[in-house]
Parts: sequence; structure tokens; C-alpha cells
Amino acid sequence: TKVCEQLNSWLAGFQSILKRMTPGNFNWFLHAMLFYHTKYVLQKQKFKKQNQTEDEAEEDENLDLDEGNADDFELDKDNDDDD
Repeated sequence: TKVCEQLNSWLAGFQSILKRMTPGNFNWFLHAMLFYHTKYVLQKQKFKKQNQTEDEAEEDENLDLDEGNADDFELDKDNDDDD
């Protein structure tokens, strides 16, 4: 999946360190890094979701859909006949 590819590409940056480790250290390091990476991704998603929610609230305020009346809009029929 796309997530696995991204994770493998991120771990490739640690390849020189990982090659020199014993199997036990490799296992521990890999699990620790996956834990921190997952924590980072979840925080990033939470931050993005909060910003989207705030942006949507601002857009709703700017639209003022509840205010106004259909009678406030006038059609200019003269411009439609210029074809």
C-alpha cells in the first residue's frame, strides 16, 4: 500500500545505521522508530483536521447564507439580448 511504501522510504534514511546493528538492537530500534513515526503522523493528521474544521467555520461565517433575500438580486435582461 501507499502507507507501507512511504514508511519504507522513510526507513531507508536509517539504512547505514541499521546495517551495523545486531538483530536485537535492530528489532528494538525499528520498533522504537515506528512508534515515534506513528505518533508523529497521528499528530500531523489531528492538526490538519483541526485546521480544516476552523477553515470550514470561517468559510461558513464569510458566506452569510442565512442573511439576504432573493429579492435583493436583480436580473439585467438587457444584457441577455446582446447575443
